[in-house]
Amino acid sequence: EPFVQNMVPTDCEFGPDGAFYWSDWVGGWSPPGKGRIFRVEDPEAMKNPAVSEAKKLFAEGFTKKTVDELVKLLEHPHQQVRLEAQWELAGKEGATEAFLKAAKGTNRWAKLHGVWGLGQLKRIPQLLELIGDPDAEVRAQVARTLGWQVQLLAETRGDILKLVNDTDPRVRALALFTYGRIDAKPKPVDGKPGTEDLLGDSHKAQFAPVFAALKTNNDQDTYLRQAAVEALVRMSNGPDQAYNIWQISKDQFDTPAVRMGVVLAMRKLQSKKLGEFLADAEPRIVAEAARAIYDQELMEPMVELAKLADKPGLPDAVAFRAAAANFKLGKEENAVRVANVAARTSENDSLRAGALRMLGQWAKPTRLDIITGLTQNLGERPAEFAVKAIRPVLGKLFVGGDAVKKEAVAITTKLGIQDVAPLMMDIVKDDKQTANARVDALFALEALKAKNLAEAVKLAEGTKEATLRGAALLVSAKLDPKAAATALPAKLKSDASVIEKQYAFTALGAMPESKEADETLAAWLDDYAAGKVAAEVQLDLLDAAKARTEKKKLKLYAPLKAKLDAIEKKASGAEAKDHLAMYREALVGGDAARGRDLFLNSSAVYCQRCHKLDGQGGEVGPVINGIAKEKNRDYLLEAIVAPSKQIAKGFESVIVNTIDGRVVSGVLRTKDAKNYTLVQPDGKVVVIPKDDIETEKPDKSAMPEDLVKKLSKRELRDLVEFLTTMKEEAKK
Repeated sequence: EPFVQNMVPTDCEFGPDGAFYWSDWVGGWSPPGKGRIFRVEDPEAMKNPAVSEAKKLFAEGFTKKTVDELVKLLEHPHQQVRLEAQWELAGKEGATEAFLKAAKGTNRWAKLHGVWGLGQLKRIPQLLELIGDPDAEVRAQVARTLGWQVQLLAETRGDILKLVNDTDPRVRALALFTYGRIDAKPKPVDGKPGTEDLLGDSHKAQFAPVFAALKTNNDQDTYLRQAAVEALVRMSNGPDQAYNIWQISKDQFDTPAVRMGVVLAMRKLQSKKLGEFLADAEPRIVAEAARAIYDQELMEPMVELAKLADKPGLPDAVAFRAAAANFKLGKEENAVRVANVAARTSENDSLRAGALRMLGQWAKPTRLDIITGLTQNLGERPAEFAVKAIRPVLGKLFVGGDAVKKEAVAITTKLGIQDVAPLMMDIVKDDKQTANARVDALFALEALKAKNLAEAVKLAEGTKEATLRGAALLVSAKLDPKAAATALPAKLKSDASVIEKQYAFTALGAMPESKEADETLAAWLDDYAAGKVAAEVQLDLLDAAKARTEKKKLKLYAPLKAKLDAIEKKASGAEAKDHLAMYREALVGGDAARGRDLFLNSSAVYCQRCHKLDGQGGEVGPVINGIAKEKNRDYLLEAIVAPSKQIAKGFESVIVNTIDGRVVSGVLRTKDAKNYTLVQPDGKVVVIPKDDIETEKPDKSAMPEDLVKKLSKRELRDLVEFLTTMKEEAKK
């Protein structure tokens, strides 16, 4: 549970007075040159006699205590008292016998400190007397403590193996950590460096118990598996020994659990032979090998990982890394593989779109690794590799969902692949394609400076699809700004569709120096101030005027900035009565398709983390399907920009204080006579007995207050438009 918030604690410790202390790094990375130390205590707990006794003991010191007194203090409830007593006792005559007596006693604290004290004194024979203790934690600490005596471990191999085969998994795990420390390096022969066979019978016998532990565990206990992995790593002479010995022991230890352990050890050892597990029959082992190779940047097996990209239908963890491995290697044949992944219509759209993005970055790779996000420096590569790889599969790149088509348009445009112009033209002509796909294709033809661009614009202008006609206005204005200066103002005054007028405003905002454009926008801003502009195009008007005021070295023929400032000042003043005043222009006129894409794919807002759409997503917020059945646009806009203003019924957040001092917050899902059920932002469900609750109070909405800061107003408008289409419940 959160204990300290709105601070930067750099250290914490329990004091001998029983209180808890922590230091605060005030201000984090920009400190004000001062710090703070906080102390917290439980008044009731401080009444415990052990607290005052501990204070007295520390004040007196431990040096004058007798052996018997120190042994008795090993039972004290205060951990620091016990530890001081152990260290003081270790320096006394008769300490070995005292520690052994404590370890064989009945008090658990004293037993454990007895074990640690014997380890402190390196009393191996006495420790070995305890490996059969009935208390599993005592046996576990014996296994752990033996590991401190590295130089003596070889002599106790048999005893440690008894602990490796213990009935308790914690004992086995700690024993495996210790077993891995046994020195297995070749011994000198005739004064010369060790030359014994690293694959000889002695090494094979040494590794066998670890392989057996992996086999017996069968991946059931993750901690136990990790202990075995650490043992393999510590025992290995070189990066490949664990793998090589497993190879010659496969007749006995070739199970998925053992192979997984070997792969995990090879990852830590950075073995070049990891590539051999990319052909494993177990998909999860292939995935782990792929992670090990890619995430550790092991370039030799990276070649084998890259070849996997030729295989369709791989799990995401493997498929993405296989494609990215080719991107990292960067040769001509690697570009071909990535292009083939992008062209495989049987793959999911996210993989294909990702492959296309890689091709787009081929010449100048991003500084951040595509998979891990770590910095990299791949250097520049020939863009021609990507261009040549794409051309043979060009037609297939535009078969698939909108996400794939969008990336295909972007990549071919960026690389200047003129061959794609006929395909783009076909998309513009095809009335079976979505409006947004046809618009993207038209913009691609513009970016490519295609010879048939004028033809495409004319075709788009005559289509029945208003969105495409609007896009044609924007492209046409760039082709002939002089004609547009007359045509666009006329279009705005006509009975054209809303989307065409939106594009017309955008085109005016993008015009070069133009008296007609500035005067037109100025007149429309006056109309806006007078409340005469349709709500659906208000945002487009404001964005167009703002674009002109922000364009450097652009001569303006009208006071656009002054008019914009006056509009903003008025909206700001209206916030006292209308908390949505600054966002009203985002209420209507959005693109529902782009809003849906935002909801599903934007990493900035990540809506599905908390909301379900079509059965997929989190449960912290309301289900999106059916939300517009009862909620209007004002409510939906408010839910994004001011989420705590009006919280959906059943999703109210509460802060609960329990009688044991805990503070728990979350969405109150259910509340009955017995329990409160809360859902926290990470999706974790917490059930608190009602009798344990001292107080409760309303909390802010679980929806982030600053979400609106991560969206442009156009994105906000699109998101609202998408939400208004959600009038039907999810299909079961």
